[in-house]
Amino acid sequence: MKISQIFRSKIMYSLIALLLTVFLFVYVNSEHLSGNEDQSQISTSLMKNTRATIKKEPNLSYNNDKYYVSGVPQNVKVSLIGPSGLVKAAENTGNFQVVADLNGLKPGTHTINLKTSGLSSEISARTDPEKIKVKISKKGQASFPVQVRYDSNKIAKEYAAGVANSNRQSVKVTGARTDIKKIESVVADVNLSDNVKKSVSRNVLLRAIDENGKQLDVTISPETARVNVPIYLASSHKKVPLRLVSGGQGVDGKKYDFSTDTKYVTLTGTKDALKKIDELKVPVSLAGVDADEDRTISLVSDRSGITAVSPETIQVHIDVKSDAKSSSSSGSSSTSETTSSSDSRYEPSNSSSSDAVSSDKGSSEGSGESGSSSSSSSTSSPE
Repeated sequence: MKISQIFRSKIMYSLIALLLTVFLFVYVNSEHLSGNEDQSQISTSLMKNTRATIKKEPNLSYNNDKYYVSGVPQNVKVSLIGPSGLVKAAENTGNFQVVADLNGLKPGTHTINLKTSGLSSEISARTDPEKIKVKISKKGQASFPVQVRYDSNKIAKEYAAGVANSNRQSVKVTGARTDIKKIESVVADVNLSDNVKKSVSRNVLLRAIDENGKQLDVTISPETARVNVPIYLASSHKKVPLRLVSGGQGVDGKKYDFSTDTKYVTLTGTKDALKKIDELKVPVSLAGVDADEDRTISLVSDRSGITAVSPETIQVHIDVKSDAKSSSSSGSSSTSETTSSSDSRYEPSNSSSSDAVSSDKGSSEGSGESGSSSSSSSTSSPE
């Protein structure tokens, strides 16, 4: 039989069909076995225990309208152990809570247990810490203005800051009633870089402080403010008259005269700040002064935008006399308050134009600004 006849025979066709059938069977079966192996590996991976650590904010249950709770940490660590798939889902969604029930507890300090809620029963959870100490107090609430603070020493030489401002005129403070009463101010502290020459604008976290500057554990809403510290080149100058004023009460039954050879001073600062100043009032302390005295007083302006005062010091003579009116009044004593001005009229020391902070030093010298006339005056002691 010829080869071509063999390939055309039914036996050959049947043999080829059989071989193809066997090949297809082996292929399909191997794919099925491979799929089962992959599925088994995935299932084993999901069932394998794994560990994860998540930070969660404690959720406390109590009467929020009546009480305020302090001492609660912002976050606690939660360690999860369980099937990989469940732990990964809890880690990604965070769909569980750390809880504590304070209902029924009276005001005071308490140690409470933390628990987790909302996790699968197949997951084991542990908080760190497991217990926290909290203080329950009667709730108080009040509104306070925002005070912007900064270190003026950080401003570059020949530059000055304008009036700092905030986008929050006032904020609501909630806390223990006793702490609300202690609040001296709500401050926005702006951290300036050294030798700053440009205006600074940024968001600042607000703090409530007491009279000693200690931060109080209260809640401020909103908790941040956008503050602006304008900084300008302070190269303008202005010459203004100097006025001496009483820096407080003196000795009973005494009358005081001030005099100085310095009639004018030169202020350096921003144009806007200088426009608002027409004179420089300098307080002279009279505490304990019962005899004539010469003093050196340092001139430092506390007005925003003023960077320097020239001269930096002046010589002041304090003339002390017994007040005839006080000595002639029987059964009574009084304290004199004296000011010095160029027109010899009494001016109260709390005038809005006063903007100097003086530092008194005893001195026997008496020189002033060259060519300036002496200024002096006195007032009688009140009866």
